[in-house]
Order: sequence, then C-alpha cells, then structure tokens
Amino acid sequence: MNKYLAILLTALALAACNSTPSMKDMTVRMGDTDSVQITDMRSLVRNGVLTAQVTIQNDSKSNLVSYRFKWIGKNGMTVTDEEPWKPVTVGKGQSTVIMGIAPTPDATDFRFELNQYK
Repeated sequence: MNKYLAILLTALALAACNSTPSMKDMTVRMGDTDSVQITDMRSLVRNGVLTAQVTIQNDSKSNLVSYRFKWIGKNGMTVTDEEPWKPVTVGKGQSTVIMGIAPTPDATDFRFELNQYK
C-alpha cells in the first residue's frame, strides 16, 4: 500500500510541476482595467519565433486601454527592452484579438500587460 501511495504522490508532484500558468498568472494589469476581460490566450512557435494571441472583451462602457507584451526566455529573464504601450479601443460588448510576435527567437514565454490609457 505504501508503494502505491508513493507512486501516486510522485505522479501528482510531477503533474504540478508541468502545469501551465493560467491567463491570470500571465497577465499584468495596471490602472483601471477591470471592465476589460481576457477571454483567450494562445501561443505557438512559427518559423522559430514565438507568436502570441490574446483576446480581450469589454463588458462595460467603451474603453480605451493600452497593452504590450513582455517576452521572456527559458531562464525566466526578459529577452528584450520593454515594448512601447499600444492603444486599443474596445467598445461596449465587443471583443478584439491582439497579436504579438517576439522580436527574437530567444523568447520562449510571454506576459501580457494591460494598462489604463493615459
């Protein structure tokens, strides 16, 4: 019985180590962006470069927000300087898809940063 318990605990520990971060963990919010929801987040490597796709939706009044991607290497460090903020208007009840392409093949992960437009 102890043998099976040890195997089960080992399998659970390995599964926890391999879990993917949630959309909430991959999103950094700044300012008043509560009315804008992240509804989908995907990424793939195309021609050796990481490409990210984030879908945002606005359930409140028309909102102007800004966003940028933070590109991260396999060591967990950022691989480039910060991108400039890019504005996007999301009307009430609308959603939009935002695409980002890593500026270097060294990027293996990303964070999506959302900010109140100033």
